[in-house]
Amino acid sequence: MQTSIDIKILKNAELMLRICMIITLLVAGISKICSQGGFHDYYLLQFTNSSLRIQLPAIIYDAYLTMIPFIELLIGIVLLLTKYRRIFIVIWVAYFISLEVGHYILEEWMAVDAMIPFVLLGVAAYILPAHDKVIYS
Repeated sequence: MQTSIDIKILKNAELMLRICMIITLLVAGISKICSQGGFHDYYLLQFTNSSLRIQLPAIIYDAYLTMIPFIELLIGIVLLLTKYRRIFIVIWVAYFISLEVGHYILEEWMAVDAMIPFVLLGVAAYILPAHDKVIYS
């Protein structure tokens, strides 16, 4: 009976998780850019709703909503580089926690719960040993 998991299997699991992360962010970023401001405008209206319990200046929301598609593309592209994967997996986790905070502010409780698996995906990818494929730099 084998008591440990082969390192090759763990590295392949890391690669599959990272590919999933890359596709998720690249598709999300491109989709937001192609919305021609629809994403930005919709969420800016939601965040500036006067009935929300947490009120922050609109410029904070405006700036972050403008940056989101580019943040997603940047993280997705750099996750292709095995050399920088750990730091950008940490950035992935921080990014999804920021989205979770946004959904808390909007009082969208189901969306808050939906962010948890994305954070755990990053944690799992961080723990696993790096696969030497995708792009090593």
